[in-house]
Amino acid sequence: MKISRIACSLALSASLAAFLPACLLIRTTEHRIKLNENGSGEAMMRLVDVRSDAPTDSALARDYSVMMASIQKEGLTEFEQGGRKVLSKQFYASGDTLSAEISYTFPTLEQVEGLKVRKDELFVVVHAGREIVRTNGKVRSWVRGSQRIVWPRDAKRLMYQIRENTLPKSVSLAPLYRKYGYTIPEGGG
Repeated sequence: MKISRIACSLALSASLAAFLPACLLIRTTEHRIKLNENGSGEAMMRLVDVRSDAPTDSALARDYSVMMASIQKEGLTEFEQGGRKVLSKQFYASGDTLSAEISYTFPTLEQVEGLKVRKDELFVVVHAGREIVRTNGKVRSWVRGSQRIVWPRDAKRLMYQIRENTLPKSVSLAPLYRKYGYTIPEGGG
């Protein structure tokens, strides 16, 4: 998979699609999933280094505004369709890095985007161009240079962190977060 992008839609493959629309890039994603016996569970997703590839200051402000509006309204509603329930969501800035963290519950494994469920295993596909930083699963080769992280079907905890190998020219959203927080800047939406 190429850089985790949301090209003016809600399509991020790593579960947070509903929260980060616009033309954004994510350097690193981390997932921690706790499974119950009945297939329900709780997940935490951390996105480290949220950036925009906007070419102008006004486009950058718009990306930020759309991101903040989505995390507060329509993105939350879309994310919770099918039974997921957001427990907490937050952004935080450290230096020039903006990160986001979302915790949520899910009623079935099928509600965890990107997680594939088979009779004997659970797995996540990590496409070429991305690096597995750490995981508690087993890493196996897959097709076209991609890899799979595999866990036994009865695993109770899944953890994996993935980083993009390269990032196109982009700008951190940390300065805008420090300036505006969760508010939407005027003229940005």
